[in-house]
Amino acid sequence: MRIRRFLVFGSLLFALTIAVWNPAAAQDDDGYDFTFVGGEDVPVQYDDQVVEGFTFSNMTYRSLYPDGMEFTVRLTPPEGAVIDRVTLFYTFETGKGSRVQAERGEDANEWIVRPYSGRGLPPWHEIDAYWGVRTDNLNVDSEPVHAVYYDASRKWYRAQNDDVLVYWYGMPEDLGQYILDGMAANHDRYLEGFGEALPYRPMAVIFPPGPDWNEYRGDSSIDDTEFGFTGTTIEEAGSTIQRVRTLEPATIRQDCIWNPAEPSVEYQMQVAASTVTHEVAHLYQQETGVTRGPAWWIEGQATFFETFEEYPIHDRVRTVADLRGDDLPTLQGQGPARGTQITYADGCTHLGYDMGASFMQWLTDTYGGVETYRSTVETMRRGAPLTEALETVTGKTLLELENEWRAFLNVSPVPEDVLDPGAALDDPADPYFMEDESVVLSATPLQPLLYSKPSTVSIANRTCFANTPVTILRAGSDGTTNWYEVDCMGLVGWMNQSQLAGPQ
Repeated sequence: MRIRRFLVFGSLLFALTIAVWNPAAAQDDDGYDFTFVGGEDVPVQYDDQVVEGFTFSNMTYRSLYPDGMEFTVRLTPPEGAVIDRVTLFYTFETGKGSRVQAERGEDANEWIVRPYSGRGLPPWHEIDAYWGVRTDNLNVDSEPVHAVYYDASRKWYRAQNDDVLVYWYGMPEDLGQYILDGMAANHDRYLEGFGEALPYRPMAVIFPPGPDWNEYRGDSSIDDTEFGFTGTTIEEAGSTIQRVRTLEPATIRQDCIWNPAEPSVEYQMQVAASTVTHEVAHLYQQETGVTRGPAWWIEGQATFFETFEEYPIHDRVRTVADLRGDDLPTLQGQGPARGTQITYADGCTHLGYDMGASFMQWLTDTYGGVETYRSTVETMRRGAPLTEALETVTGKTLLELENEWRAFLNVSPVPEDVLDPGAALDDPADPYFMEDESVVLSATPLQPLLYSKPSTVSIANRTCFANTPVTILRAGSDGTTNWYEVDCMGLVGWMNQSQLAGPQ
């Protein structure tokens, strides 16, 4: 165990210039600096302001975390002015924000606003806020003030570098170092992948294992730990909110063959730091406008930027395919689901994430490195869908690329019936309808289903309407039932014979 040197710099003060408490700063032998923040309720009173005859006095702020912020002001208008509406406008470091209508307080001239009183914002977010006053013919704004959504109930660690600002508690002080190092290591990779840095410094707020992280979302008595949820982002604030994994695997992943034999606190911290880099990649996606595309691409992209490999990602995808009898979901269409709450053949979750990251790693290794990935992102930024962007950059269709990737994994090509669900059908038995025939649907049900494949156990992701004419595109039989691919006012899907003709 390393010996720490702690330097106490004074009592607990609220410093508006840096917007944190700095009761104690500490440094380890390697020069890693962190501070302690929170643990005390420290209301703030701002200086009075006079703007165009309106006096803003008794301006106060208090954090009520997790139940929101409270801003108050005594607003004295000039003679003859009648206040119609008072609003608090606020922005995060990203420049994005919102507004909240003020309500009158007990005093006739007092106005109160409580942003996030319904919860939804984790602590340590900083905002610049100003009061907007509207009369029948005037719009007057106060000068902005700074506020921090602090947690008065507990102390947190705080650490920072040029790449990230991080808060955490309930874990060792070293956790901050892991996160700072991970983000610093990824700095150039983000630039290579997205072409530009974020216009703000992202923030990571890390909760320990357990139900605490639900307090900002609504109710900390709800413990969803065993479902394995670990991270999300708040786009307008430029932040990632996380919960450290439990030391032993969560119930949903307890049989995963890739779980470490002897999980350690160091492993927890490595995963937590890597999750930060994953979630920050989502912030890059949001900032650059490349959030379009199937889930496997969006989550695979974020996984591609992780800094800690829990297991060899290609091997994991190969293993799932082997355990499923050479059966791997396709990337075509919407592709595999995220799978965060689905346990696959290897006992693990998140197959869609890993398939996306495996494909992306193979793509960059095979087709020109990270430049290929970046060119794909830049093409998508210009409005192209993923399939078009990949073909523009590589000269090959997604299907061609996927089958090359599957060959690399020693997995069979995408099955024909996946590409064309009707390919597995035989000729229809005594077809009731002919191709190109127009059929008017019956009066019931009001919204008959259109299936994605000729099977009642496939996804019914579209509906038609009663009494609507549909066009028969083709017909086939699964050996028991005749199925018809139909066009319903531009929506294409499959309906069985009884849906079209009623019971026979």
